[in-house]
Amino acid sequence: MGMDSFGGRQSMKSDINVTPLVDVCLVLLIIFMVVTPMLQKGKPVTLPQTDRPDKKPESDKELIISVISDKTIFIDTKWFPPKDFEAKMKEIGERAANKDILIKADRTLNFGDVKNVMRMIKDGGFERVGLITEKKPDK
Repeated sequence: MGMDSFGGRQSMKSDINVTPLVDVCLVLLIIFMVVTPMLQKGKPVTLPQTDRPDKKPESDKELIISVISDKTIFIDTKWFPPKDFEAKMKEIGERAANKDILIKADRTLNFGDVKNVMRMIKDGGFERVGLITEKKPDK
């Protein structure tokens, strides 16, 4: 009896084991799926589209105001009725008037609705107010 029949000499496999690669990719996919919704600030709205929206770096000095399609106003994710919103903006303005205000307004709103929110923000003592838009899809 020779050693060849008992596995003394085995042929080498030259295949790549992709199982660890697939495991790592699935873990990364799950992490990104969990973290991505947390990166959104404010309430989700359907933003108006423009050809070339300005890119603004995120900073700690900004405050997100969201106005959804039914004219409901949110500061970050907390709902405020219009009277309370105006009072809250004055309160924040007294503490930190140097904050940048970014408005996420739904595209179905009229300009007058957004203008009223901007007026309340300006009455709160803020000078730097911007509108968030998204880029139009390429055709």
